Amino acid sequence: MTAAPDAKTVEHAAAFERRLREWGADSTIRADTLARKDAGSVLASLHGTPPADDPATGENLPARQADAGPHAANPACRAYRRLDQVGDTGERAWCADGLDAAAWLARIAWGYGSRWTDGPHAAADGTGVRVTGTVRFMYLAGNQNPNTLHVDDWWGITPTWIDYPVDDRLTVRDGRITGIRHRQADPWWIDPWLGVWDTGIGDRMNGRGRVGIPVRGEPDWGALTGDGLTVIPPETRFMADENVDMSLWGSIPVRVGDGQSCQNPGYC
Repeated sequence: MTAAPDAKTVEHAAAFERRLREWGADSTIRADTLARKDAGSVLASLHGTPPADDPATGENLPARQADAGPHAANPACRAYRRLDQVGDTGERAWCADGLDAAAWLARIAWGYGSRWTDGPHAAADGTGVRVTGTVRFMYLAGNQNPNTLHVDDWWGITPTWIDYPVDDRLTVRDGRITGIRHRQADPWWIDPWLGVWDTGIGDRMNGRGRVGIPVRGEPDWGALTGDGLTVIPPETRFMADENVDMSLWGSIPVRVGDGQSCQNPGYC
């Protein structure tokens, strides 16, 4: 009979889960700490970076799927190949130069990252280890939309924050992780090394946890560009239609067509 995992094994499982799910920008940053600050500093705080260190290194996990992880072929390329589109805005553009998944994300979105906000809590579960807690993901597409909400020198950005419950059962043998079973939804953006990346991230961020943040100065989104497949939520003045929390705009008035001002920009 296999013995229950010891304390060292349980601790190892928790550390693995932290490495597995924490990457990119710090998603625990609060929207209210960014309001009314310089656009450049706010964007720097939210700027995403690719996953750095593969948590599976040194473990004994089954071989991951060919399309899994940040260094697999980017999902736009796979999608365009399925659609058999090879035009300048299709496969030719998004399958060129071996563009991997991480580089694809950097082209289409400005901010992204996840952190544990509760846990990881690890405990022996029979012969395995159960890890539970909550992971928060932040996403900011950013764009050059001409209808961007702004008045005078104030501009609006709208990141999304979403909390995901985690309930995993890990198997461990000889001090190495050998398997992981997810008991909750496990989108790739909170499991970037083992998950299969797809172009659905924008669709699944719309209308969920978005906050309108006023920043000073026009945001510079760099060379962001749409892949034609992934929804880019607009930083629009018509944010009420997108369930965006606009409370941080507070007393900042937004001018409307006749030059009057509006104290509730979400409805102007």
